[in-house]
Amino acid sequence: MGVKTWLLTVFRELFLYHYKSLEFRAEIFALIIAPSCKSAKECNFKILKETASEIYKNDLHRQGVFINIVKEYVAMILRNAPASYDEAVKDINRKVRANKSFAMKINMEHINRFLRNDISEEKQILQQRLAEFLEEAGKEAARLINGAKHEGL
Repeated sequence: MGVKTWLLTVFRELFLYHYKSLEFRAEIFALIIAPSCKSAKECNFKILKETASEIYKNDLHRQGVFINIVKEYVAMILRNAPASYDEAVKDINRKVRANKSFAMKINMEHINRFLRNDISEEKQILQQRLAEFLEEAGKEAARLINGAKHEGL
């Protein structure tokens, strides 16, 4: 990790444009990645790196900051599991309700890349339920956004 990426990660509120959007997306990915990790250091972030390069195509620093924030959130979730899963779900739900445009950050094609078959059945079920929650949150917010557009006509 370069010095600039580290500085942007640490001082993201000051230096990153739309940092809340990036953090929201990072929280979503951390939520779906955490069940497949034994510890934050043992996570395979290869798929995350590929996904980050798709999302933030030409912005290497934003990709790096995104990956670092996901790693931070994964570590927090694993440190406080299982209660932290509930807290993360509540936080995501609250953020989507407060800012419907965040729901557009929920891309199920990206999310589904992280669903694993090589983990325990319990963790597979947890991942699947989290993915279903994210999909429903995205759909619900999209319905509300579309309803608001039609009312304004």
